[in-house]
Amino acid sequence: MEQGAAGFAIFAVTADLGIHAWALDCVELFRQAARGLLSVMFEPSRVRTERSVVVTVSAADRESLLVAWLNELVFVAETEHFAMADCAITALTETRLTANVWGETIAPDRHTLGSGVKAVTYNQLAISPTAGGWEARVVVDL
Repeated sequence: MEQGAAGFAIFAVTADLGIHAWALDCVELFRQAARGLLSVMFEPSRVRTERSVVVTVSAADRESLLVAWLNELVFVAETEHFAMADCAITALTETRLTANVWGETIAPDRHTLGSGVKAVTYNQLAISPTAGGWEARVVVDL
């Protein structure tokens, strides 16, 4: 693991960006991956937590669930014009996730929009246990 028990780092991939997340458990791992994605899409420190949206996704396995979760966040941001600051995973199994996501309606005069995220991909996708918890890598198509 890297700096601290949980966190994320953005890494460069040709024409895209990657997210490397780490945490002590899978619930926090999925949260850190989401925080990494949100940092690419918005400046989370400038987003108010005025309302929350409940997000539920399911998939065939843990890796596919991570991609589905992150892609759903992209979908919610685009279709609901929702700037997101943070989230809390309220239920997580190998194939299903439910979370509360906090944020507000996008205000272009206040929100610094980051890179335009098209989708989260399966390129370099990996979730694995480590000596101190879990880590994940996923690539975001810009």
